[in-house]
Amino acid sequence: MRTDYSRSVRLGGLAAGVDETTLQERMEGSPIHLTADRRLPAVAETLEVLVADLRRWPVPLSLDPGRGPGRLDDTLVRQLVETAAGIDTDRPLRIGEAPREAPLRLHVGTEPPPDVTVAGAPDGHGARLRHAGHLFPRLNAPGTGLGAVLTAAMLAGEAFKVVAGLPEGKFQDTPVVDFCPVLPGEQPGTVGAPPPSLEGIMLGGGGAIGTGIALVLDLLRVSGKLTVVDREVFEKPNVTSYSIGTLTDAAAQLPKVQLIAARLRRIEVTPFHGTIQDAIEAVDTGSLPWPRTVLGGLDSVGTRHDLQRLHADLTLDGSTGGPVGTTVALHEALPTGPGLCCYYKADHSGKSAEQRLNELTGLPLARIARGQEPLTEQDLEGLDDQQRQLVRQFLGRPVCGLINSAELGGGADDAFRPSAAFVAQQAACLVVGAWIARSTGLITGPMRRIEYDTRFGPRPDQMTDHWTPAPGCTCQMDTALISQVRESRRTAAPTDRTGHRSTPEQLLTASIAETPSSAAGRGAAQPGS
Repeated sequence: MRTDYSRSVRLGGLAAGVDETTLQERMEGSPIHLTADRRLPAVAETLEVLVADLRRWPVPLSLDPGRGPGRLDDTLVRQLVETAAGIDTDRPLRIGEAPREAPLRLHVGTEPPPDVTVAGAPDGHGARLRHAGHLFPRLNAPGTGLGAVLTAAMLAGEAFKVVAGLPEGKFQDTPVVDFCPVLPGEQPGTVGAPPPSLEGIMLGGGGAIGTGIALVLDLLRVSGKLTVVDREVFEKPNVTSYSIGTLTDAAAQLPKVQLIAARLRRIEVTPFHGTIQDAIEAVDTGSLPWPRTVLGGLDSVGTRHDLQRLHADLTLDGSTGGPVGTTVALHEALPTGPGLCCYYKADHSGKSAEQRLNELTGLPLARIARGQEPLTEQDLEGLDDQQRQLVRQFLGRPVCGLINSAELGGGADDAFRPSAAFVAQQAACLVVGAWIARSTGLITGPMRRIEYDTRFGPRPDQMTDHWTPAPGCTCQMDTALISQVRESRRTAAPTDRTGHRSTPEQLLTASIAETPSSAAGRGAAQPGS
């Protein structure tokens, strides 16, 4: 099975403003060389993530184990070679000195060689990066798994700017970066709180962000119990866009929940292979525990609204998006508001799936109507470059299959985005950082929305907004019903007037139906900020 680089190349092409063929050729001619100091705490974890992130691009990749007391041990080097081979057997991680043509050199450690472009080191739960000529301060704390993932993802982000050839104005070089996702604005390493054990936690979504969250939890060495919900299987394009999973896993088409469960070695995982709606029904029938905290890694407005209907004590939603898919965000939500419905507006346009597909792909409605006919090269005629790149990957498949495709589903807010692991991992770090901060009491008070573009880096003084419930949102219109549902989920399902037992979800639906004024008010509402 050959490695599919389409999603990471597509993201690079959009960011650089070039077609995918040009971008792939550019990456294939952009060697990256790595060095590291094994004396740095969490160096192995940081290198594991960094090598995997860089191998998810079609770049020549090499590693120098070094010499002297900081030399990487042979066992770690073999593990890194195996990590790279699991993603692409045709592009091995080359071990040895830097090739002459390698202009981009990354270092994991605080004392980089003089020819290094960018160096990074985890400091506690945070990351510190320094461009050439800028010194590191003394680290405040040993790096953790969260700090390791963030450091690797941010180093990969620095490499992305170079190998993708981003034009001036489309990125920012920041020579000094100090960032902690637990307490943005504070210096890394100053937060001493270890992560708590997982109790009453659900991970909603096993995609790019969900696997990033799983990776962070694993490297943090967290223990406890976790329910993981996802309905899809792991496929070949996921190998270069997710944080875990190999070509072998893709060939086996493992359910994503099983892939995550296998990775989380210290956690008792309950894998649930189904939709969020299926999970809600399972909670209400007692076959799944009701989560008190939900970590979200979903990719559409509709599924996020479903996640809100779990009515957990706290929902922490991670997202990626923006003009080219490089923006990451955290949304903190409460059952009493702000809920995810306050952050994400529902699509009230009333457009059909065929109309949305026409707007996204440029395919004529008359062609979409011939749904059983496979797409051919002829269908690419008349499309613009971006539409042609998008449709080309579906050649040979019936048009009707595109309407329900996870990559093309939804309305304008759910438009297809390319993805890259280093972007999703930074969103995952925001989610896990918020979970640590909220569950340990480091952060209290209003819910937050944190957002930054990975091409420009985090700016703690500009990227956080405190959010309040949106008037007219369902979380405000149905407060009494939501409280009743939450109480029902704490105890046994209630009995209705006929003596039959009703699930909390049925109770909520029935109560809304019996209250026309409430339903009318909700129908007129436009959830948002």
